[in-house]
Amino acid sequence: MNQVLFEKGREAFLDGTNDWDTNTFSAALLDLNTADTGVKQITSSTNATPIVITSTAHGFANGDLVFIDGHATNTAANGFWKIANVAANTFELTNPITGTNAVGNGVGGATGYCVNYGPSASGDNWDDFDGCLVGAKVNLTGPTVTAGVADANDTTFTSVSGASVEAVAIFKDTGTPSTSRMVCLITGKFIVTCATTANAAATSIPVDKLPFAIPNGTVLVFSNGASATLSALANAGDRTLTVSALAAQVTVESRALAPITASGLPITPNGGNIVITYDSGANRIFKL
Repeated sequence: MNQVLFEKGREAFLDGTNDWDTNTFSAALLDLNTADTGVKQITSSTNATPIVITSTAHGFANGDLVFIDGHATNTAANGFWKIANVAANTFELTNPITGTNAVGNGVGGATGYCVNYGPSASGDNWDDFDGCLVGAKVNLTGPTVTAGVADANDTTFTSVSGASVEAVAIFKDTGTPSTSRMVCLITGKFIVTCATTANAAATSIPVDKLPFAIPNGTVLVFSNGASATLSALANAGDRTLTVSALAAQVTVESRALAPITASGLPITPNGGNIVITYDSGANRIFKL
């Protein structure tokens, strides 16, 4: 999730544990279809309100923030959530801003993954994610901090082979995985939020200002279960999505997971180099 920080990483910047331009930070390629403490695969989901995710022995806690992607059929589950009513193998999805329940749009099977952003210990340090590593981690060079925006030189991963890559992890690298605070994941996806209710048959949806562009033809599934298909490219900075006539109302504060135009993710390594070019706009790697 671009521009979403891990909770313990955010805390570390606030209390001075992390210092972007003096500490060592690393980047790593992740296969999120491989399980680790902070990444779990989805077994199923319910077509209900709220959506209930089944992920065997997930180890997550009430109040954790989770990123879900790759879940088929019940695509309304894909997004960024606060979880509630946690049991050994299940949890419910709620809007992390409003607390409203996610609404299903089908029964989901064994597809996709959930990534824990904390604040529990299931999503705090690099040791929760290093089991998903593809290739080798690389130290960032040339870190800069300007107006709360963190940037660094682009990162080259050499001779990468292995499974698919769904994300780039950024973390403070102490040399010990259990003390290396996670900072963020770059996934090529971001959250779109409906700013004002768009009724059925509407051909536009007012949204919060877009930090990234979204390709024409993208199907967005909002957290109230409604879908929208873009009929034109949405540019960074836009506050309105142009869509085909809506089949159902998209309610205010509903959220949808959107792909970033030309993000390059996911990647299937072929033994060559992979170059990660960080955002050249206002947000760079991330913004506090």
